[in-house]
Amino acid sequence: MNKLSLLTAIIAFTVSAFSQANTANDWDRYENLATTIAVKINSAPLAQLTQQSIELVEISTKIIPSFIAKHPVCKNYLTAALEASTTMTSLSIEEIERDYHSDGKLPPMKSASCYHAKDLLVHPATMAVIGKTQPDSAQTRQQIHRELAEVLEHFNQVKMATVL
Repeated sequence: MNKLSLLTAIIAFTVSAFSQANTANDWDRYENLATTIAVKINSAPLAQLTQQSIELVEISTKIIPSFIAKHPVCKNYLTAALEASTTMTSLSIEEIERDYHSDGKLPPMKSASCYHAKDLLVHPATMAVIGKTQPDSAQTRQQIHRELAEVLEHFNQVKMATVL
């Protein structure tokens, strides 16, 4: 192996290790933020919960590609969801339910695991929509809590299917 090939291999290994460390960090960030929201769901200002929900959406766009890499059968389905991530939080509750919870604007799903990964994006986006469009009330916070419960339910399944 010549020096250039060795240097190229070292750089590729370093970039790969750095990328994997960042991905692991993003999984931790996602889980920590979801847990923080769960703890403060009844005490934090609604605007803060909404902003944190948007942060979950942003982090999900960093972790879902690592899921796609391990589950290429989900590529078209999850790529379509990821492409919509920037506009999802601007939809009405009815639109996000129809278009993304019920898959109205997504291609056919080829594996149930794809659905679980999508939930890491769609449920936080729904939380943000609820926070933006509903009055601050116990009912609104309960709606956000139900969406967050879905996030937490699917998170470990998706992480185990991706990171391990």
